[in-house]
Amino acid sequence: MTEILSANWKASMLAESLWEFYNYQLYCTIRPNDGAPNRHRIDGVTGPATIGRIQVFISIRMNERQEEGLVHELLHANLIPLGYPRFWVNERSPEKSQLAGGIINRADHIVIEPIYLSLGYSRERFLAPSRPLSDREKRVSADLQEIAANLVTPTGYLTHVTAYLRSYDIKFETLYLAGTVVTQRADRGDRTHIAVRP
Repeated sequence: MTEILSANWKASMLAESLWEFYNYQLYCTIRPNDGAPNRHRIDGVTGPATIGRIQVFISIRMNERQEEGLVHELLHANLIPLGYPRFWVNERSPEKSQLAGGIINRADHIVIEPIYLSLGYSRERFLAPSRPLSDREKRVSADLQEIAANLVTPTGYLTHVTAYLRSYDIKFETLYLAGTVVTQRADRGDRTHIAVRP
């Protein structure tokens, strides 16, 4: 991560702050450019009442957008220390689970894009090229864009994303993980393994 972000001190500081916040449980894998999207994953949550050691895994593709892709995924991970809620989706239907994931991802993008731009990156490279959106995905994007001003604070985000998920009758529970991470960081004697610094 350090090498990829070395040309941008602001992005380097973001990575360093997350590295420390997550108690060195922040991992990045660079994969061949196979056309799959970049991803971030929060591990350690197996249910709303069963939260273990929080770890963040980022997977980016080796391509011309590698730096921007890494920053994009780091900014998703940065929502937890900023106090934004995460959602545990309780849907058996794959279609509803996918819809919920799309709603949350698009809401996240509204929050993180201004931060991404403030780090000196261009709007044109915020998202990787992707397949055309379905009619429902276009509708979700348009709906969320209409309420974008309400999503910029954790409280507004919670209120409006919750209401929007409920409008699609999606079952979920809200998670606030920042306190858990801070508690785990303080309890260093409970480490189950040693992480390798990126």
